[in-house]
Amino acid sequence: MTKPVSVLIVIGGLCMALAAQGDQARYVTGVILFGGSSPSCPLFVGGVQKNSPAAHAGIQVGDRLVAIDGHPITDIHDAAQQITSNKPLPVTVELIRDEKPFSVTVQREDRTAVLRADGWRIFRDKMVPLNATDPEADYILDTLKKLKQEKISVVFPGHYPADKELYCPGFEAFIWNHERRVTVGGIEDGPARRAGLRWGDRLVAINGKDADGKSASELESLLASRKPALIELTIERAGVQKTISFELEPASKVLHENHWQVINGEMFPLWVPKQYLRCF
Repeated sequence: MTKPVSVLIVIGGLCMALAAQGDQARYVTGVILFGGSSPSCPLFVGGVQKNSPAAHAGIQVGDRLVAIDGHPITDIHDAAQQITSNKPLPVTVELIRDEKPFSVTVQREDRTAVLRADGWRIFRDKMVPLNATDPEADYILDTLKKLKQEKISVVFPGHYPADKELYCPGFEAFIWNHERRVTVGGIEDGPARRAGLRWGDRLVAINGKDADGKSASELESLLASRKPALIELTIERAGVQKTISFELEPASKVLHENHWQVINGEMFPLWVPKQYLRCF
């Protein structure tokens, strides 16, 4: 994946929606900020929550953040404090797009409402899918807790196969080295997510073949293809088995859909100008 950068989701969580909320402000805009690795690297809008105030105001991925309410911004934590509020007040955001400065006024909205509009809800101070039942949410959070204590191997680190010409499902998977079971990890916008697969689902079988006990390379061969293919996954979610099937898609297509590009074998956000690639 990319080189380390400071990442903060200003709606009050962490990417993949499984991080603690903490003492976040109640009213938010719905932008995700990527901070550069040095003072010479600007802050970018790395994501915009669906149906959020920021989306309605026309803020786009790749916009560079310059100032908030007239206050120049250089630090991502300062930006987070300035763009959120404990009051439902509008905020004026100054940005640069295609080297042209502009400003928009965004009406902050309740964080819970912004999350729900993007398909998430708060459960025990964590973000979980809006359509997850309470038992399913418990299962997700319990899996997350156990993963922090377990040594794991990763299938498709960064959610993509090394060969971007392969057809893939658009997720990574964790092999629990102790129990040898397999759990779905990060999920990109792509065929698996659209079919209903979720973070934390246990992979029981792939096209009828047991997933438990397989090596990372064996799982990769089952989950990817060099040509279009239908894949059927048997999963377990909160003690209930389900079958999900979908068509694999080219990794290059899923990459583009999620705003990623590959340069000299490394992944960078698709929207980063060339002069700032060094920041990621």
